[in-house]
Amino acid sequence: MIGKSKIVLNGAIDTTGEDRGNMRCFEAMGCGALLMSDAGNYPDGMAENETMMVYRSGKDCVEQIERCLVDWPNPRKIAEAGRKQIKQLYAKEHQWASFEALVARL
Repeated sequence: MIGKSKIVLNGAIDTTGEDRGNMRCFEAMGCGALLMSDAGNYPDGMAENETMMVYRSGKDCVEQIERCLVDWPNPRKIAEAGRKQIKQLYAKEHQWASFEALVARL
């Protein structure tokens, strides 16, 4: 379903503070959908208006989605940039190298 979606809506839970970046974020961006998530601190590659969109309230979320659907070419570019970032930064080869480096320090 995510791979067929234009926009994927994500919301963090209260226990996370300002930190964001759950699995849905990675899945949405990796599938090429536009991630629309609440404002906060995101992992590398997840940047507001560059690789994803953020909202600051429920009303703002609805307004952002409406604008994106009316002017889809621009948000589509953001979604594509997000897909490319996830593919580059979180590729299996990169993950494996990071794991090896971590294990080597133990």
